[in-house]
Amino acid sequence: MATMGKSDLSRKDIESADKDEKQTLLEHDSEPDEDMIFNRPSTSNGIGKIDGKMDSVKIQIDDVTNVMRDNVMKVMERGDKLEDLQDASDRLSMTSNQFREAANKAQRRMWLQNLKSRIFIVSVILTIIFFIFVSIIVKYW
Repeated sequence: MATMGKSDLSRKDIESADKDEKQTLLEHDSEPDEDMIFNRPSTSNGIGKIDGKMDSVKIQIDDVTNVMRDNVMKVMERGDKLEDLQDASDRLSMTSNQFREAANKAQRRMWLQNLKSRIFIVSVILTIIFFIFVSIIVKYW
């Protein structure tokens, strides 16, 4: 058996083989979605076209409806998140007010304690000076 090279085939054989191969690929490689898109049924009257347009519009309406439902759900979730954020903000505000009050109270307490310490130190120093002064006066009398 002799093998055929490309030079042994005629142009007519190659073209017919290409057509047969294309036909075979198209017949066995189509998917249902592609068949519906590329091979729509033809109708002799205009009813099929109207129904096709109506179906197309219904599909678009369903898509828009689904998108709007998703958007409404997202808005509701966002509202819930905003409420949670508002609650957290209120709690933080209350906590900050309590902290401010506690800080002011501690500041007043420390100021009073500092004042008491200074008064005590001044009174001790004055008492020592008084005793020294009294002892000097008693010594010279």
